[in-house]
Amino acid sequence: MGYLKEMSDQGYNVSSISNFHRVMLPNIFRSLGIYNNSKIVEIGAAHGHCAISLWEGGYQNIRIVDIDTYNFDYFKSAYGFECFQCDVSKEAIPFSSESIRVVLNAHLIEHLSTPEYFLSESFRIIEPGGIFILVTPDWRRQYKTFYRDPTHLRPYDKESIARLLRLSGFTRIQISSWGSAYGFGRLQAYRIYQRFGFIGRDLIAIGFKE
Repeated sequence: MGYLKEMSDQGYNVSSISNFHRVMLPNIFRSLGIYNNSKIVEIGAAHGHCAISLWEGGYQNIRIVDIDTYNFDYFKSAYGFECFQCDVSKEAIPFSSESIRVVLNAHLIEHLSTPEYFLSESFRIIEPGGIFILVTPDWRRQYKTFYRDPTHLRPYDKESIARLLRLSGFTRIQISSWGSAYGFGRLQAYRIYQRFGFIGRDLIAIGFKE
């Protein structure tokens, strides 16, 4: 059984996208000055919670890269996403250098034993002035549950992610907590005050390519 199929069987699939993703991701992209027609690549898209949320928010120039093709047919037929199978831990990401505005990856880097190659490839394909965005569990807040996913290999905190992005060439790095907490998610308080979307148990890191 594949990883994505197992997730889908447990109820985490293309039909379980949260309102948090639908609200927060387009808002972040707009706050970063990312235009609707910008070329976006999501790497490790899994069930498409990020890509679909962005598509619904007006960002439809999206390409998908994943090692698991489980959802590719759905992505293509429902949203018109171009999909590419690639093992980013060792294979070149299939785009020309400096051709992509945004590289997005959520809950991918903790699955890579050696993320340096993936980061160097991401840096290569991002155009000058482009943006790299990642989401990963915050080890400081999830150390008791991190290895419940047996495919998790490397944990990170704010300091280690910042250093990794600096070593990969990214600048103007911004890192904060990601997600909601303390009942604010249930109340969807982030719809009114975006800061309530930056208090959760994950990390979001943003880096720029000068």
